[in-house]
Amino acid sequence: MAIYLLVRILGGVVTLFCVSALAFFATALAPGNPAAVLLGNLATPERIAAVTEQMGLDKPLPIRYAIWLKEMLQGNLGTSNLSFKPVNDLVLAALPPTLELAALSLALAVVIAIPMGLILAQNRDRWWTRPLSGLVTLGISVPGFWVGLLLIVVFSMTFKLLPSGGYVPMTRSVSGNLRAMILPVLTLAIYLIPSLVRFVRVTAANVLREDYIDTARAKGAGAWRILLQHVAPNTLIPTITYIGLQLGVLISGAIVIEIIFSIPGLGRLGMNAVLNRDYPVIQGVVLLAATGYVVVNLLIDLAYSLIDPRIRTR
Repeated sequence: MAIYLLVRILGGVVTLFCVSALAFFATALAPGNPAAVLLGNLATPERIAAVTEQMGLDKPLPIRYAIWLKEMLQGNLGTSNLSFKPVNDLVLAALPPTLELAALSLALAVVIAIPMGLILAQNRDRWWTRPLSGLVTLGISVPGFWVGLLLIVVFSMTFKLLPSGGYVPMTRSVSGNLRAMILPVLTLAIYLIPSLVRFVRVTAANVLREDYIDTARAKGAGAWRILLQHVAPNTLIPTITYIGLQLGVLISGAIVIEIIFSIPGLGRLGMNAVLNRDYPVIQGVVLLAATGYVVVNLLIDLAYSLIDPRIRTR
């Protein structure tokens, strides 16, 4: 078990190193000068040269990366070129809304999608599964931002039941926070549910074709008992793996949802940084997102190694 975890941790460290290099050099080689963007209408060649030197942008790229990597390993992500605030503070302030949106959306998607996928697989020959399968296919085809805009039109503009945007910290008002998060969470969950339902349905349908399922039927086990005792547990491990792989989709979807609903999370912070060429913030957001992805996948590896000890020896 210790060797299994060590290999996974080393793989995560290598992944983060590669992501840090990619994030740094991709932003550093992007067209445009952050000093010119920072100065705006006050930009002159002399001022641009002075600010460029002050920001350390006149140094060779390998040296700049080495300096940034050293600071990053010490927990310092740098200073924003736009607000002159520490990137650590900006990222930590934007992290709670993103975590809340992602966690609630993923929980809602899992609660709905896994039972729905199992039921569709168990009753694949019933007439009512076809329209449900059609809805799943339609859900995969519909863009997430369109669903968000539709929900705003229906629940905010037409019936005026829920706010169309904004974020209320839970420390200020629990009810206000929940009301503000209903539409974003529902939008992101609707974006995740169809693909998860399809995966669970296909995986469970393959399990139902196994010989031990026929043996259980021959022994007189009912459909629900087979579904809960045999199909669901054997569908769990690949589903957990698939959810881990969907974290990238979850992060990208959260960025769009945060912009639509004016949520001050990492997605909006990163988008504003891209528009203003605030490279330290871009690098900090990318690195934090990659760290979260690696950590969650490490936890998922640990989870299904505990579920199936055979995985530890592979």
